[in-house]
Amino acid sequence: MDKNPEQTAWFFLIAAAILFLVIIVGVPLGVRHYIINAQHEEMAVVESINGTIVVEPPLGRGAVPVLKGQSIVVPIGTLVRADESSEAMVTFFDHSFMRVFSGSTVRLERMIAKRYKAGRVPNIIDLRLIDGHLQIGTAFSDVPLEFTVVTFQSVTNLAPDGSYSIETDNAATEVGTFKGVAQVTAQGRTIELKDRQRTTIAINQSPQPPTSMARDLLVNGNLQQPLGDAWEIFNDQGSDGGTVDGTVKPVVDEGRRALEILRANGHGDHCETGLEQVLNRPLSEPMTSLSVRATIKVRSQGLSGGGYLSSEYPLIIRLTYRDQYDNEAEWIQGFYVQNRDQNPTMYGLEVPAGSWYLYDSGNLLESLPVRPSKLIRIRVYASGWDYNSLISDIALVVE
Repeated sequence: MDKNPEQTAWFFLIAAAILFLVIIVGVPLGVRHYIINAQHEEMAVVESINGTIVVEPPLGRGAVPVLKGQSIVVPIGTLVRADESSEAMVTFFDHSFMRVFSGSTVRLERMIAKRYKAGRVPNIIDLRLIDGHLQIGTAFSDVPLEFTVVTFQSVTNLAPDGSYSIETDNAATEVGTFKGVAQVTAQGRTIELKDRQRTTIAINQSPQPPTSMARDLLVNGNLQQPLGDAWEIFNDQGSDGGTVDGTVKPVVDEGRRALEILRANGHGDHCETGLEQVLNRPLSEPMTSLSVRATIKVRSQGLSGGGYLSSEYPLIIRLTYRDQYDNEAEWIQGFYVQNRDQNPTMYGLEVPAGSWYLYDSGNLLESLPVRPSKLIRIRVYASGWDYNSLISDIALVVE
């Protein structure tokens, strides 16, 4: 028999109290820890914006062709292939997005988000660029973002609210930042790229020191508020007697800071709404490239296509310049999302409705009829009856 039953009773009583405290404290803490750290896999939307792309889901389900204008929801592990005649747009769960240029192959390695609203884990997007060229727009959000792109030569981490270019082949990878911060790692060395910087990583080499991506001739091309003296907002009613002005205002759309150009209830009257920057900048030699790049979205338009004269688009970029013979000329690029009435679209490019689009004009020196000698002004505006468009950033790049 127990020689000290009182001591034994106290032992069990204390042990029970300790166990009770562990349960009432530990269980809630465990639940809280789970809620804070729980994650789940997300999906992405892949859309063909030109030609036919090929989507290869994981687990050997077979390749799926996606025609222009079609889209497909895909899981982690999906391979996206764009041949020499096709391009794709990929939209991620956090509203980050990626343009897959022709001749590119990319795998969506990881897409992870917090499971519960109270969670504190970051959004995670991991890509593997096997070959080709990507332009990536990372979203601005209250949730931290870990966005990583792996190539054969390097690992690149992209900061939120940025626009980036990554191009790779068997020999080298080139990483560039239009806007934002990128950390590039290879062979145990990490460098940081800021706005308008680039680096090249050769096989089995460390990243080269950052260099200027090129000279952006625009002031406040990121369109950060306040616009200041660089940009002037305007409305032009034309000569048809209209009185309803459009508006230009800052917004955050799908995680991107942007300017919204909006006009409603135009009642069939013409108006132009937008912003202008005066340049008056001579172009000195040697100059090998001049290009316009912008991140844009067109939500809707009243007139079909480019209007009756191919001059009224829901979003237009217009560059005015003087050529080598001192004649004033213009380069015009319009964007539209529908052309039900089959209006002319001589200066237009059809883009996916309601989706962010990374536009690159290519080298204008190769397409303009006469080489420019002086840039006069640039306009970003909407034209027509009713329109709803956005622009997040624009660059006028000379190299």
